[in-house]
Amino acid sequence: MQELPTDFIKMLHDLLGDEASDLIKALDEKPITSVRLNKRKPGAEFDDSTPVTWCKSGLYLNERPEFILDPLLHAGAYYVQDASSMIYETVVERLINKFGKENDGKEKDFGSLRILDLCAAPGGKTTAIINAVPDGSFVCANEYSQKRVGALKENIAKWGYPNVSVTNRDSAYYASLGESYDIVAVDAPCSGEGMMRKEEVARTQWSHNLVEQCATLQKEILENAIKSLKPGGFLIYSTCTFNHHENEENAEYIAKVLELEPVDLQLPEEWGIPKGINTELPVYRFMPHKTKGEGLFLSVFRKPGKWVQPQRGLEKFKASQSQQTAKEEYPYVDVDKETALSYLRRESIKLSEDAPRGMVTITYKGLPLGPAKNIGTRANNLYPKNWRILKR
Repeated sequence: MQELPTDFIKMLHDLLGDEASDLIKALDEKPITSVRLNKRKPGAEFDDSTPVTWCKSGLYLNERPEFILDPLLHAGAYYVQDASSMIYETVVERLINKFGKENDGKEKDFGSLRILDLCAAPGGKTTAIINAVPDGSFVCANEYSQKRVGALKENIAKWGYPNVSVTNRDSAYYASLGESYDIVAVDAPCSGEGMMRKEEVARTQWSHNLVEQCATLQKEILENAIKSLKPGGFLIYSTCTFNHHENEENAEYIAKVLELEPVDLQLPEEWGIPKGINTELPVYRFMPHKTKGEGLFLSVFRKPGKWVQPQRGLEKFKASQSQQTAKEEYPYVDVDKETALSYLRRESIKLSEDAPRGMVTITYKGLPLGPAKNIGTRANNLYPKNWRILKR
């Protein structure tokens, strides 16, 4: 992998002082492998794993398996994700609990919450959010980049939560809709310094100009995000970078210029997540030399005004009804691993003689992979062509 940029190293020394050497050393170490389990699709198991401290559904793996050849990955039983980013599941759980404590003793039914992930691709943080929300909550996963939205759609579809929408819009579109969401997450496009251990492009693309461009774009996205946030709602702002401009300075901008109230998440000290640098704001920095994962900056703010719990509509009912109907129309046919991989390669497969004729849902260990039409002598494979796996 290419050497770290000289100007980047100088920036780290200016930011961290003597501590910079430890971070630079960590950025040249082997990346850590971790997965987050889907709480609505139990079944994935990993030998020789250890829990991620700050996420109850996260696991560190001692070795990186050939994920692409595991049908459970394609069934959405788990998501391969950097451990630092898994904090999103815990944060959203805590914010929902804050809503609950303010509910004045009324029924704590938060299945009507509306959550917007404004910069969602490829879907890791969206699926973490989905893991945290009560059934029936509506999640909108938006991605501005047309090139990245395809992967987002695939990952969201495989995760399997029915009440989610994937969109391809500018953040200004959501601002134009007014104060519509209880929680808005902005994992902003950034200079990617926190990914320099995993992705060489993060090293080759880095420059001071890129940092300034990203900081400016982030402010624009944040301004739009706040317009889409309900009074009393929460804004989550994060980046996967280290520099002060995109992190603490933008957090100060949210607090002082956009006038949102900083939220202290009170994460346990034993989790070992460092606080922000040169700021009194309650923000957090996941740093590879201190936390077991890649670089991540995290902050949470609250919009002024009284939060009003949304009324439950028909969304959950409609979603659950359609899901049940689909299951009744297309019976499940469970297959072994070899057949599952053939199906995922979009090859013709043969099902057992007692399998129902006509449209069926192919499953592996009870989890759905996709549709097929069983004509007896073979089953016509209807797995999406652009999702098929090529590796053998």
